[in-house]
Amino acid sequence: MTTKIESILKAIKDDLIPLTKKGIEEGNHVFGGLVLDAKTFNTIVAGTNNRQMNPIFHGEIDTILRFFSIKDHPDPSTCIFIASHDPCSMCISAIAWSGFKEIWVLFDYEDVAKEFEMPVDLTMYKEIYGVEGAKDNNAFFKKYSIRHEAEKEPDAKILEEKIAEIKDIYSSLRVKDFSYPGM
Repeated sequence: MTTKIESILKAIKDDLIPLTKKGIEEGNHVFGGLVLDAKTFNTIVAGTNNRQMNPIFHGEIDTILRFFSIKDHPDPSTCIFIASHDPCSMCISAIAWSGFKEIWVLFDYEDVAKEFEMPVDLTMYKEIYGVEGAKDNNAFFKKYSIRHEAEKEPDAKILEEKIAEIKDIYSSLRVKDFSYPGM
């Protein structure tokens, strides 16, 4: 039987990464999202950064827009929201406003700042709100780190290998130069 984390990683690899690669070719960022059915773990929708169309169309926003454009979409509270990278303040708020109760994140804020050389999310949280990031457990949602939760699983070593493979793919993607407003 496939576990939740295995299903999430498969969806990232099969449904999100191909979309992200296409987006990067168009000059967008690596950030993306998925909405999975919480019972079957099947992908309902995938989205990726679309900054070329609009600077606020981050991957999570694109995913939310795609989700709500589906006729008779499921109730967000019955779904799992997956973010490739820890959401910025705008995106985490949009996910909360949308009604998603369960969020899973592959790369955390420190990864985004160091490995992806995009520290603006942490800077924005600190400069605008005076905080280090969103609380993982709050009245709106519970946010999980895929990597940290995978470490607790009986098949942790296999999951770590799958995560490393996905990390290598993301690390190989080259985003075109972009300057952040106000930075």
